[in-house]
Amino acid sequence: MAVTGDNPIRDTPQDALGRAPLAKHLADELRQVDATEGSVVAVMGPWGYGKTSLINLIRRHLETEPPLTVLDFNPWMFSGTEQLVDSFFTELAAQLDIKEGKFSKIATELSAYGELLSPLGAIPVLGSWITRLGASTKALKQFHERKKESVTQKRAKLAGILANLEQPLIVVIDDIDRLDTNEIRHIFKLVRLTASFPNVVYLLAFDRERVEQALSETGLSGRNYLEKIVQVSVDIPAIPVTLLRAELGRTLDSIINGIHLSEPRFDEQRWLDVFAEIIDPLLRNMRDVRRFAASLQGTLRSLRGEVEIVDVLAMEAVRVFVPDLYRAAIENKVALTEPSSSFIGRREDSEHKDAIDNLIATSAEHSAVAKALVHRVFPAADRHIDNGMHYDASWQRMWIREHRLAHPALLSFYFERLTNKDLDSFNHATNALSVMNNAEAFEEFFKLLDPHEREDVIVALENFEGEYPVEAVVPGSIGLLNTLPSLPERERGMLSMGDGRLHVTRVVLRLFRRLDDEAKVEAASREVLPQISTLSSKLEFVHMIGHVEGTGHRLVSEVAARELESMLSAEIQRANGAQLKTEPNLLGLMIWMRNHTEEESTFMTNLFGDPEFNCALLLQSVCQVRSQSVGSRVIQREARLHWETLETIYGDQETLRDGVQSVRHHIDSVDQEVADATELAMKYLTGWRPERF
Repeated sequence: MAVTGDNPIRDTPQDALGRAPLAKHLADELRQVDATEGSVVAVMGPWGYGKTSLINLIRRHLETEPPLTVLDFNPWMFSGTEQLVDSFFTELAAQLDIKEGKFSKIATELSAYGELLSPLGAIPVLGSWITRLGASTKALKQFHERKKESVTQKRAKLAGILANLEQPLIVVIDDIDRLDTNEIRHIFKLVRLTASFPNVVYLLAFDRERVEQALSETGLSGRNYLEKIVQVSVDIPAIPVTLLRAELGRTLDSIINGIHLSEPRFDEQRWLDVFAEIIDPLLRNMRDVRRFAASLQGTLRSLRGEVEIVDVLAMEAVRVFVPDLYRAAIENKVALTEPSSSFIGRREDSEHKDAIDNLIATSAEHSAVAKALVHRVFPAADRHIDNGMHYDASWQRMWIREHRLAHPALLSFYFERLTNKDLDSFNHATNALSVMNNAEAFEEFFKLLDPHEREDVIVALENFEGEYPVEAVVPGSIGLLNTLPSLPERERGMLSMGDGRLHVTRVVLRLFRRLDDEAKVEAASREVLPQISTLSSKLEFVHMIGHVEGTGHRLVSEVAARELESMLSAEIQRANGAQLKTEPNLLGLMIWMRNHTEEESTFMTNLFGDPEFNCALLLQSVCQVRSQSVGSRVIQREARLHWETLETIYGDQETLRDGVQSVRHHIDSVDQEVADATELAMKYLTGWRPERF
């Protein structure tokens, strides 16, 4: 079923409301009406009740044998009361004149009658000033000639011609209620002026309440005035709620099926509540259904299936019918999506509550809809309404997995129609999850990503905790730990590598927690460790599963943990300086060897005699400390060394001094980074220490 927008229907096959029998009945009534002195029939109903559609169906029945002549006057085509008067008779005359010429005489007399009532309409306004002046003079002369025949005489002549018609003329005037008050009054004065012409039946369509207000004057009831003009009135029956809902259902099915989403995200459990509390209260008639559908179709196409459809339906209903509430939602995105957290200060949370209160106040008579919108679509803000529920940040993982607008990344995408970093990362993570059970494909997936996106995608993988397949534990862990060295360093403060390692190990930890007993964890650990490509990543893995206080999660027994540590220690000791200096976390490896092995002395001594190894260790110990002066936006950066860590690794001050000296004497000083690091190290060796670290 095609979405037709807000246009009225034109024929019976489009009649979703079953109005065809009523149209047939009214058409028959129009044929039977006594039109010897004219008649006025009114079809009345509120906006959106289908008045124009009903008239179009009536017109179809009037076209059957014997057909009646139907003339249309659209008051919207003419602006201002003067133009309405000027154009009324001219427009009707023009339509009669083109109907095979048989009404040409009536057209001429009708036009002349109109000119008598509104003489200014006869004066040309086109052409040059000279032409206008000449034409106007001629027109005025003709007008004065016609004026010799009185209005009464002209009316009688026109009435005589109309009385000889075999069938009455039907004059349709629709959309009267859309005019301003003065224009409505003039339309009804025109109708009253001409309603007594024989064989002229006016078929008017309007909202009774609007027209009665416009016709009311001091001491004069608009209803009484209307009753004096309209002989037959028909109130369009109300649309059954069940029919309206059924039409909405058919329309939504058509739209959703028409955008060809491979897997439409439609939460049936939430749909009934969202429909009953947000959408249904805003739909009053078929026009509303069509406006809603026309809006929804384009929105769903532009969102490309990225957003949960139930949420889109709710927000689009608000956008179309409560635009002030929609604008308030745009302005208060943070207040709508910020979960409960101990990190939010009381003042900030109070500001969020004020924002939600204002959002509801903005909705005026639709405040119940606004509250339901918060409760059903933006649960993070529910705590601000009538002591609602509190949702912490952990819920955001579920909301983004379900593609709900409750997550700020999805809400921004809905409002802006532009993808964002969080949403891109989540979509990449979804794709990564699909190949996580194949270590080679998983690693290749990350290699194809922009290096600066990799860490964000790994962070996004945490959203799928509990959904990792058990068969992905080993290959997924291998792939993640082998991707770890390729994560670009980010400026995070003292330890730029720390957070990248943290995000990787968090996902690996969640993968291993998918295994339901210690024996399976131990078997998987023994399978994973040999396939990790770097010693640094192996150290992260051993730390994670082991029993070291503060870092280990005790996933395996202490015996197994010590065995894995011994395997790693032996592998590190087998490596030479050339291999070790390429390790991304050389500092961590060396401090671990110093603290967790007993047979490192010869191994470490040999390494300290290698200037290139010492250079790599020194460079990794450099960090940047950032500071900001009070009242200044300028961020200052100053180099520091992890000096205590170096002292622990080298064992004593003299060995450390020898290592630094080897770098100064044997490494090309043209390398500015090396020169700066050694100069800073020599400064430390003199006893200098920074005031802040």
